[in-house]
Amino acid sequence: MSAVTFCEESHTYTDPSGNNLVSATTLIGKYKPKFDSNTHAERVARREGLTKEIVLGMWEDEKNRACEYGTHIHKVMEDFLSEGVVDDEYTSLYESYKSFERVFDGFKTLSREKLLYNIDYGVAGTADLIYEKGDSFFIGDFKTNKKFRFYNSYNEYFHDPISHLSVCEFNTYGLQLSLYAYLHERATGKKCRGLVIFYMRNNKWYPIRCNYMKSEIVNMLDHNKSQP
Repeated sequence: MSAVTFCEESHTYTDPSGNNLVSATTLIGKYKPKFDSNTHAERVARREGLTKEIVLGMWEDEKNRACEYGTHIHKVMEDFLSEGVVDDEYTSLYESYKSFERVFDGFKTLSREKLLYNIDYGVAGTADLIYEKGDSFFIGDFKTNKKFRFYNSYNEYFHDPISHLSVCEFNTYGLQLSLYAYLHERATGKKCRGLVIFYMRNNKWYPIRCNYMKSEIVNMLDHNKSQP
């Protein structure tokens, strides 16, 4: 039995003592500038001739739809990779993923939806893909959001101790995968050889390589642990 359990309904991780662990996405979110939804909704409402409440409701509906769609696509790929289940509607996803498997050439052992955690840091997460060979591994993750930016056009940066990183999807997901890699290294003693985001665009997967930001992860974890 795992020392940590995951509740899918509430999306919470719990240690053997019943304490909740911080999820990877929540931890990284702590270091992002706070989004002032009311101010931005008021601006959009004035521009579009709507009420702030309507705009906020539209944003919430869109967020929920995106989350449900992402969960569905993850399930589609999980069924395909674990059991070979295929659905003609998603043929282009299967084919594009298989065409890029050379990214993990030689790393034949695949773990899917791997629960990763470190109780000392009080953090946990679930990696979509871990490809292993001997004492080395790659981390992979599926992403389905509409936008994938490599920079922040509003000049926004993460908070210290990672304030040298701009807030964008490339860095956010790079930190997420780096955290998974660090947790897996700590748990197994193996070494991370690479991180790959599989980004879905036009019903196909496109691999985007990320740097392993190990020092940023250690600094963030240490900083978070030091907070009251």
